Amino acid sequence: MNSKKVNRIISLNLRHGGGSKISQLTDWLVSKSPSAVIATEWRNNTAGQIIRNRLTLYGLESIFSTPVGSQKNTVLIAARRLTRSASVTPPNSARGDLVSILLEGGVSIVGCYFPQGLAKAPFFHRCIEIAKEHVQVPLVIVGDLNTGRNDLDIEGKGAPFDCADLFVGLNKVAGLVDLWRARHGDRQDWTWRSSKYGFRVDHAFGNNAFMERFPNFRCDIDHEPFLKKLTDHSAIIIDLE
Repeated sequence: MNSKKVNRIISLNLRHGGGSKISQLTDWLVSKSPSAVIATEWRNNTAGQIIRNRLTLYGLESIFSTPVGSQKNTVLIAARRLTRSASVTPPNSARGDLVSILLEGGVSIVGCYFPQGLAKAPFFHRCIEIAKEHVQVPLVIVGDLNTGRNDLDIEGKGAPFDCADLFVGLNKVAGLVDLWRARHGDRQDWTWRSSKYGFRVDHAFGNNAFMERFPNFRCDIDHEPFLKKLTDHSAIIIDLE
């Protein structure tokens, strides 16, 4: 892999920090040859340090934004060639996390872990602000948004999403493209399941600058971590070239 390029971005929810599955989760991530990893529900504890150190040994630099010993579910981004990083979480948010990085070559990534219910509204507004600030820069907003479209991203009679209008607003207001739907149309697939229904809650969005820089990108849902019971989510994999 050319370490100067971002070739593959993987986003995966670790399920409460990964726990006893963290080594297997990290093995799976490394086996997919990522150049950037967005790990949601990451915790800065013993399991969190295992995945962070392993990804560092693999060759990815890392950023995290919670205090040592915290049990708060948050975001870890590990990537090659970091040039800038920052926490961009909305102020006074009791739950959830947004982490922004800029990579060598000018690609910006925002890793997302949105809270539940109406508490996610400020996170949507912050992502819309970020999109408007990065019109000229290839931008990917990716992670667990705990939301989707109420017409396509819910199986059967599953409970409707709060803030589904703001999810749609990522496209209509901020001009972002749902990368998975750009490649798969109105097909239905799920990244998390309740006891009865499936939901697509993990997403990747790109701006126009991203679409112009990477016209041949792929965006897929990989169910292997879920099927192997490593976590309760499926992964999002974005291949840029």
